[in-house]
Amino acid sequence: MKYKNLLLCFVLILFSPMHYALTLHEASQQVANKYRYPGYLGVTYGYGATTWGYLIPPEENAAMNLSTPVEVSENGSLWGLFGGYEFNPFFALEAAYMHYPRANVYFDPYSIFTYDNDGLTGFVTHTQSVSLIGKFMIVVPKNNNFRIYSSVGAAGVHRDDIMLNQWQLSPKFGVGLVYLITPHIMTELGIEYVAGAAVSELNPAESFIPFLYSGFVRLAMRL
Repeated sequence: MKYKNLLLCFVLILFSPMHYALTLHEASQQVANKYRYPGYLGVTYGYGATTWGYLIPPEENAAMNLSTPVEVSENGSLWGLFGGYEFNPFFALEAAYMHYPRANVYFDPYSIFTYDNDGLTGFVTHTQSVSLIGKFMIVVPKNNNFRIYSSVGAAGVHRDDIMLNQWQLSPKFGVGLVYLITPHIMTELGIEYVAGAAVSELNPAESFIPFLYSGFVRLAMRL
């Protein structure tokens, strides 16, 4: 009886890792089958912030008003398009276009901007970006329709107005949650940050590239 118990323990020790490995393999196969359509195309809609308000001094200062904006009207809805390819359920490369809300920037009537622009006291500026990122995803246990992701990559930020028409390459970061509705349809909730550029100079609005924040929802078709 003693030897039978020892033999049984030996068999359990020998085959338990094999059983676990088989179970893990089956689970991986299920996940791979669920995400069997690797390409995707979709649309983005959300809220964007363009941070022109960073140029306004925190306290009223007559000297600073000569060179910096005194009021900014910005932020609002954004939209975009995106597409990507998942090499596996845990990593994807994604390209995207984002159109941010326009900003209205106002200056003091006695500012350098007004002097240089024939009495004009403000301008409208438009911002958009194109980007390429890598997305690193974790499948949520017990509900592999959900994945949590973080992303990192680069974005070309375009500022377009009467003062400047320029592209700048900037780092881009994001986090979010992806939900697979069906094998062909997925949705996403995320937030992103794109770095800008600001230079301490007499008229900082001349070269300022806004820092970009966004929160959005997405809907995509998997191909």
